[in-house]
Amino acid sequence: MPKVKSIDETIDDLLDGNKSICRFGDGEFLYMLDKFDMPYQRFDNNLFLRLIEILKTNHPDILIGIPHGYNKISNMTFSLRAYWRGQIAWIYPRLKRFLQFDRPYYNSSFTRFYMDFLNKDKSSIYIEKIKQLWEGKDILIIEGNESRLGVGNDLFAKAKSVKRILGPRHNAYDNYDIILKTAKKFEKDTLILLALGSTATVLAYDLTISGYRALDIGNVDIEYEWFLMKATEKVVVKGKYTSEAIGGRDVKKCNDKKYLNEIFSDLSIVNDNQ
Repeated sequence: MPKVKSIDETIDDLLDGNKSICRFGDGEFLYMLDKFDMPYQRFDNNLFLRLIEILKTNHPDILIGIPHGYNKISNMTFSLRAYWRGQIAWIYPRLKRFLQFDRPYYNSSFTRFYMDFLNKDKSSIYIEKIKQLWEGKDILIIEGNESRLGVGNDLFAKAKSVKRILGPRHNAYDNYDIILKTAKKFEKDTLILLALGSTATVLAYDLTISGYRALDIGNVDIEYEWFLMKATEKVVVKGKYTSEAIGGRDVKKCNDKKYLNEIFSDLSIVNDNQ
């Protein structure tokens, strides 16, 4: 098995350095190995090739994250332990040809710090450390147009400033070039936070190559919402795209003035195929 750092180690390494992170989950692995459509991204051969390229990279400024299931499953819920046993049995024999065994991988699941764990005692520690990543910084959030990271909570309260680029909630890779071009209008000292499915994995890589620091933070806002409400199951977060909860993909328009003023560019209307 590959060497996968813990959630603690992953967050600490991100805090201690200035590196970016590209995250892979089970969805990306199935996309690469079986060429499956994902719920939020149809199959695209270019995206398929880019994901393989990035998983194999040794770029010194980029951490590559793979799921916590490859680190350990002992503190996961029963259903998730069963899920990862099945996933690894199905995926790993074919995935290992893309992996390197003389290097560490990082933990993609640092953004999933709450719901999936039996013992949640460290969740509050994880989220407070995650918030430190952008404390005092000018940040650009690139997200799906219904994700609304940080809206209604204090996730980014200590950031110096917040701007947003909105992509389509589905098939964002169709608009990849214009999203990347728009992001490059920002100064290089802007910290870029990404929550755009598999497109975020590629954006984090390409933005780092271009001189930015980019963090693929995926589900961190929804996890934070569940943490705040002390949820015991994956429930809909009102006003936010909650893909893993029943009814969570039916999202109403947001009229929050602060959020609307943060939007630098709305690219979701370019092509929001569903």
